[in-house]
Amino acid sequence: MQTMKLTIAVCLAIAIINVSIAENASGPAGTFEAAERVAVHIDANAPGVPVSPELYGYFFEEINHAGDGGLYAELVENRDFEANTIPQGWRVDANNVFTPMGWRTRLWFDSNTPSWELVTSDGAEGTIQQDIILPLNERNPHSLRLTVKNAGKRCGAGNDGYWGMNFRAGESYDLTFYARTEGNAKFDVTVSLESQSGDKVYAKATVAGVGGAWKKYSQSLKADASDPKGRLVLSLSQPGTIWFDVVSLFPQKTFKNRPNGMRPDVAQLLADIKPGFLRFPGGCVVEGASLNNRIRWKDSIGDIAQRHGDFGLWGYYNTYGLGFHEYLQLAEDIGAVGMFVCNAGMSCQARRSEVCKEEDIQNYLQEALDAIEYAIGPVSSKWGALRAANGHPEPFNLKYVEIGNENWGPDYLARYKIFYDAIKAKYPKIITIADAQRPDQPKPEPIEIVDDHFYVNPGRFFAMANHYDNADRKGPKIYVGEYAVNRGVGTGNLIGALAEAVFMLNMESNSDLVVMCSYAPLFENVNKRDWPVNLILLDSSRSVGRSSYQVQKLFALNRPDVVLKTHVLSPQVELAGVPASMPRGRGRDAAAQQQPSKPAQVQQIYALAGLEQKKGELIIKAVNPTPSPATATITIKGLAKVGNKAKVITLSHADATAENTLDNPNVVVPVESELAVAGAEFSYEFKPNSLTILRLPATQQ
Repeated sequence: MQTMKLTIAVCLAIAIINVSIAENASGPAGTFEAAERVAVHIDANAPGVPVSPELYGYFFEEINHAGDGGLYAELVENRDFEANTIPQGWRVDANNVFTPMGWRTRLWFDSNTPSWELVTSDGAEGTIQQDIILPLNERNPHSLRLTVKNAGKRCGAGNDGYWGMNFRAGESYDLTFYARTEGNAKFDVTVSLESQSGDKVYAKATVAGVGGAWKKYSQSLKADASDPKGRLVLSLSQPGTIWFDVVSLFPQKTFKNRPNGMRPDVAQLLADIKPGFLRFPGGCVVEGASLNNRIRWKDSIGDIAQRHGDFGLWGYYNTYGLGFHEYLQLAEDIGAVGMFVCNAGMSCQARRSEVCKEEDIQNYLQEALDAIEYAIGPVSSKWGALRAANGHPEPFNLKYVEIGNENWGPDYLARYKIFYDAIKAKYPKIITIADAQRPDQPKPEPIEIVDDHFYVNPGRFFAMANHYDNADRKGPKIYVGEYAVNRGVGTGNLIGALAEAVFMLNMESNSDLVVMCSYAPLFENVNKRDWPVNLILLDSSRSVGRSSYQVQKLFALNRPDVVLKTHVLSPQVELAGVPASMPRGRGRDAAAQQQPSKPAQVQQIYALAGLEQKKGELIIKAVNPTPSPATATITIKGLAKVGNKAKVITLSHADATAENTLDNPNVVVPVESELAVAGAEFSYEFKPNSLTILRLPATQQ
């Protein structure tokens, strides 16, 4: 993703599936006369449009501490003492850091031991310091040196993780660390889980005889009380010097009980939607702010002590503990196919891009080919054997590879063709995805699927209710890889989610063309917001899906096998408080986005019907984005039989600005009910500010 997104229109849609009768609208904005007609006509006789089982998926990027301090279950921050490492070729000037091409970012650390502090009691004296003498290995050249001058009761190093470690009473935590001493010195290291002030200790143990050359030590700790803001302390009770590295603390309970695994509550939010695919690892982090700063997937596999992290472009250090293998495993665990985004030899074009030399293109290509081989190659191959050694002999279900992320221009076109040809030659079953190009730029060829991105205000998505209806069916398929309402909706309120739902209706109705889509960004640790609106909020102990998450879930769990021709008659109205679509652009154009805008024009009802054939059910999705109820007559043609009872799922709130938060997670949640249906024609009153799903038993002729 870029700091300022460019919406790249693949087509100009002029035909509509939702037909408005604007001249029937009357009364003040957002209110309607009871006599006005709303009708939804569903025709099962007309040819239907098949819907891909992979239409709805997820896009993951390390932003907002989505991985480290989020989905990834590691509790220790800066476990390898490398968080203050400056990427190769970058320079520091006061509190600023510059890439070789001159892009500037703020220094992301304030000491040589970020996240670690000296802990003393009862007159103890000592120091902690980052050290480079006798490193654990070349990938982790720094360690933490603890020097105890006066032990007092204890002297040690403490880490409170990502804005506090979450301890739960009765649950166990696995601590591992590497340590060394000078000569034959040996120490008993006390390890404890405690409150941030240290006045409460929830678990405590002694690791005896620590010393000599580098060695790995392990200890299990069971908390006797709960605390979402705890810390870990490693301490000595005698004078001396000891070095620590790769200090890791994991809850024993991870998602699917995977080692080096995911937070169960956060991962379960993903699994609950039953996504068709998982796109990873980005996003701009794939490209990096410079080529030396890009994600190198080979640095993110195997033993965590051998992984080489890096500054992650969004303002903090990434451990790569959540790495290539873990992404593939997570996709498998939530029932999704994998989509890998590879670097095409270009760094982020929004950050003074670097482009690799022509003679180096093959190195970047080989990185991508090796990644595919690791994911799906046989165990007899080099990378397939390594996958097996890492615990997964069978191939993962990697199906898609996106060539670059938001790259464009002649440099991308040349590199794209090289990557496309090589990938298809060696792995013909892999489906490739191209980055969308600016309208004035030539498009790469050939293209199987093109990636379209949209970050907009609510009015823009309401105006895009028929965006793909008239698109060229002779061109490539479309993947809407990143989309969201991310302005004018607070941190993500209901009206933004309903605007997204309207756009999703259009994608679903055109699923012969739009074969996949994924909301973005996915996660936000509320203590580190790098992007204004995100799908799932979390802190150290809690997680919640916003109203947009509820919309995503309802669409995914109520995805039909085939879309039916749906014709909507609805009045149109100005929606007070929601500006119309704002102009897009950079620089001077951005100022225009802040100017007053006319209210958005919306329909009272947007709707789409489809069949889930295996269950024998008709699914009707309807959005009422207005503050007034809307009664619609629903007419169904072409079905042999329609059941007399419908399941109704309603997502609504009287206040369109309502939001789910960590403190109030159930403000906007679906409510289920039943509806008696008279037959192939019936009426239903759709609630204000609502997304409604109707599911009826149905038999085709």
